[in-house]
Amino acid sequence: MIGATVLVSAALALAAPLAPSASFEPAAPRFADRIAATATVVVGDGVDPGSVRTVGGFGPLDVLSGPVVERHDRGGGRTAVELRWVVACLNEDCVPGDTARAIALPPLRFSATREDGSRATAVVRWPALAIAGRVSRAEAGAATPPLRRETTLPAVSYRVSPGTLATAFDALAGLLLLAAAALAVRALVRRQRRREAERLARLTPLERALLYARESEGRGPDDRRRALGLLGRVLGETGSALGGSASRLAWSPPEPSPDEVESVVGDVEHGTVG
Repeated sequence: MIGATVLVSAALALAAPLAPSASFEPAAPRFADRIAATATVVVGDGVDPGSVRTVGGFGPLDVLSGPVVERHDRGGGRTAVELRWVVACLNEDCVPGDTARAIALPPLRFSATREDGSRATAVVRWPALAIAGRVSRAEAGAATPPLRRETTLPAVSYRVSPGTLATAFDALAGLLLLAAAALAVRALVRRQRRREAERLARLTPLERALLYARESEGRGPDDRRRALGLLGRVLGETGSALGGSASRLAWSPPEPSPDEVESVVGDVEHGTVG
């Protein structure tokens, strides 16, 4: 921010005000620059610093913010009350021409209350401001205004490297694909199990026992014994003589072979004793 600081001091007490001092930094702001204006009044013992009030304005300048008030103890019963504004020349009433334009600001009036209830006052006169233009009349009338143009692009920067981000997205896509495949396989297995359970539910106990017996032919001897034992119990409940043959084969040594299981299943299916 290009600004100017106006520093004015006065004393409010039973005595006369102190001589004010003023300065600008820099001395000549340009049109639309932000100008920091600061006024400080030093009040002595017997004056309430919290009662300080100001009346005044900044003429053609626009007030952007303020005042911001701060109080500082100067010792000896004195308190400095500082007020800061931010102003700027933003309208035609203060716009400069080919040369800088002097702006005379109206005076700023301070008032405060003494301990006896009377009012103490002081008047502070702001120094003149010289507002300089940004473009001369000749530059404004030129066919090609002297504007600064940016002809080079700034270097591209990334919070995350595009290559790293692409790799991360590829890995994420792979994980999602695997997860989708796992869910699909799980759903297929559950459907197959449900269909198998529904198919078995439609079979009679004898049909299920025969099915288990045939499937046990491709498994170990313990499974063949259990399948033949189930077949024997189901046949026994129906009063079939084949039930005893299946049970004896199931639990008698030696262990039943796949061919023997196939023979018993075939006898049951054809209703004949082998």
